[in-house]
Amino acid sequence: MRRYFILLSILATTVISLSAQTLAEDRESRLFGFKNSKGGWCIEPRFQRATPFHGEKRLYSVVKYDGSWGCIDDRGNMVVRNIFPSQEEAELAGSQWQGAGEPGKWLYPALNPTTHRWGYVNYYGEWKFPAEYQDAGFFLGEEPLSFAAIKTDERWGCIDAKGILIINNVFDSREDAEAAGLQWISGLNYETWRMPASNAKTGQYGVVNYLGRWMLPATYENIGHFGKDNFHAYTQAKIDGRWGNIDRNGNIISKFVFSTCEEAAAALSQMEHGRRISDWRLPMDNPDLKTWGWVNYEGEWVIQPVYQGATHFANDTGDFATVKVGRFWAAIDNDGYLISQPVFPLSENAWAAGSEWDQHAKAGEWLFPVMDTITRQWGYVNYKGQWAIRPTLEGALQFGGSGHDRFAPAKREGKWGCMDHTGRFVVPYIYNTSADAYEQGRRWAGRPKF
Repeated sequence: MRRYFILLSILATTVISLSAQTLAEDRESRLFGFKNSKGGWCIEPRFQRATPFHGEKRLYSVVKYDGSWGCIDDRGNMVVRNIFPSQEEAELAGSQWQGAGEPGKWLYPALNPTTHRWGYVNYYGEWKFPAEYQDAGFFLGEEPLSFAAIKTDERWGCIDAKGILIINNVFDSREDAEAAGLQWISGLNYETWRMPASNAKTGQYGVVNYLGRWMLPATYENIGHFGKDNFHAYTQAKIDGRWGNIDRNGNIISKFVFSTCEEAAAALSQMEHGRRISDWRLPMDNPDLKTWGWVNYEGEWVIQPVYQGATHFANDTGDFATVKVGRFWAAIDNDGYLISQPVFPLSENAWAAGSEWDQHAKAGEWLFPVMDTITRQWGYVNYKGQWAIRPTLEGALQFGGSGHDRFAPAKREGKWGCMDHTGRFVVPYIYNTSADAYEQGRRWAGRPKF
């Protein structure tokens, strides 16, 4: 009976000592170890970093030793070899050990410090796949369909749990390769899943399926993804510095005329939403001629590129826009006919003229200041660009007010006054500044006229 009591006492003491293992730092060496309930070292301080013991049936601590991470058991034995570059990776291996998992059933990427190449080890740190990769990711999925992304020749592919290459290394990033691997697991949509990939030697882009096999050769300067899930029917591609739209088989949907990927995508959205091709147009430059016109969503010229500048139609579907002819701007309708003469110094002046036309205003209802390029004198034109007030002024500003109370500061003989829309000075030109004249014009507009 006494012997059993002694054994129980020993076991109780052992449990108490184990449960009292407390993570502590040695002040002199700055290393970590574990102390018992009496404050003595039960595991000597030899680790650069350490975590408290955790787990259920088999306790373990994640520790950093000689610059790399591994795991020890509650007696200080290294149960997961210190080969991992991060605490998180060692923690995963420790959880496998804690669950009494079969070594090698799950593998971990590890770096060979001598060759600076990556391979795969079990949680004991034994090499299962040789370190021959430039980079390596974790295994994803469940047996028998698990895979890991690996990098060789500057491109990513995937291997299976036996180390066999199942997805060719053609992808630009690990994320792209892992997306392909997830498709390999599902085994679905082989004919529709597509992703852009580049040729490591030429830098040109093509399209591959989820096995990393080329479906479109790498002949493009760039290619966008086929949607977030890579199942879309179309995407944007770039040739000779210009973007267009292609389908997953390489058929051209929109010609390569767009300046940006976003413009090509906007054109594609018009087609996908079933908009009539005649209802949408986008300003575009001809890179060879250095001139501007408008294209439809197929990339066809609907207004020829003969202008020095062009703006959007409102929402790219409106009835007017502005063009630059030589040094001046004009308004244009959506059939390509000039609404106004090219007399406006700024695009916004021509846009205001186009807006008057669009609202079916009477020509002359609103006037715009314009300088005659020959006499260098100022006058006012209607939205058609025709002279409504002849150019005899030294300066002219925009009209303000409304209706019969409209007025505009104008300069003659070195002084400023204000004109009404008929060209009559309603405020005499006696003021030194246009601001002073404008204030008098504002007062004139507020007075009773009859």
